[in-house]
Amino acid sequence: MEKELNSVEQAPAVKISNLHYDYPSHWLGRPTPALKNLNLEIPRGESFGFLGHNGAGKTTTIKCLLGLVTPRHGSCEIFGESSLSPQSRVAIGYLPEQPYFYDHLTVYELVEMYAVLAGVARHRRASAVNAALESLKIKERSGSRLRSLSKGLMQRVGMAQAIVAQPDLLILDEPFSGLDPIGRRDFKELLLALKEKGTTLFICSHILGDVENLCERASIMVAGELKKTLTVNQLAEGQERHYELVISNGKSDSSYLEAVKREQLAGGSFRLVYDSEQKARAALAGSLDAGETVESFQRLQVSLEDLFIQTVGESQGKR
Repeated sequence: MEKELNSVEQAPAVKISNLHYDYPSHWLGRPTPALKNLNLEIPRGESFGFLGHNGAGKTTTIKCLLGLVTPRHGSCEIFGESSLSPQSRVAIGYLPEQPYFYDHLTVYELVEMYAVLAGVARHRRASAVNAALESLKIKERSGSRLRSLSKGLMQRVGMAQAIVAQPDLLILDEPFSGLDPIGRRDFKELLLALKEKGTTLFICSHILGDVENLCERASIMVAGELKKTLTVNQLAEGQERHYELVISNGKSDSSYLEAVKREQLAGGSFRLVYDSEQKARAALAGSLDAGETVESFQRLQVSLEDLFIQTVGESQGKR
């Protein structure tokens, strides 16, 4: 018994093993595969980005983690508990992509209801609800009916109900949807604070810049398959390095030789991209010798968005 407890305590926050899921067919048609042999492990305390194009299988994966659907094959575990067990959901806070709330309730009543459902003790329920509302900067709207709120305020309410029980694992499906720039900043600050406290974050988002700022690792899903998992702060590792040279007052075509990309900018300048430092520096030297004006010269950093588009494009091209 003690060994079992120790194994659960040391288990990762999320473990997905050989997960397959098919959407049911209509009539006699074949089922549509939504997830294909998905394997993923997320350690406790990590902030993880789960990326993919529309229909890639992200939300279906979340439904499997929450026990809302039963996979055809494979398993999901939350802190060592099977996702099919109600016990596994005790430690989870969840913000769906399109939350539906009872719009006749007030903000306070809704968050309090979720505190009850999450098992927050009666004697600390009021303080937990108020703390959640304050952290989302909506305490002054406690008495407002949900039907009167904007999309951005509803998103703040959704986040408040997700964190009211101080979950160990926070699953967020498009958390920045409908937020203005101030709302996005507030959400990022909140998530960074939760991350500092040790909360495991599982974030699905199309706003890749925010994922890049919040997450240590990210995976890219394409058509139900996990194509790549990478460390976000080492995006350039293993990628081809490209160099950019921008020149004006061009007097010679020598700088343009061997450029993998040439683009004319407003005002007559040229943007040249090279796939090696040697070629780029040779072009830089040639431009200076020819009397051309060099506006800038830099190594291009691979962004998460670049890698995402490249991965999706390569995968779709193989089909």
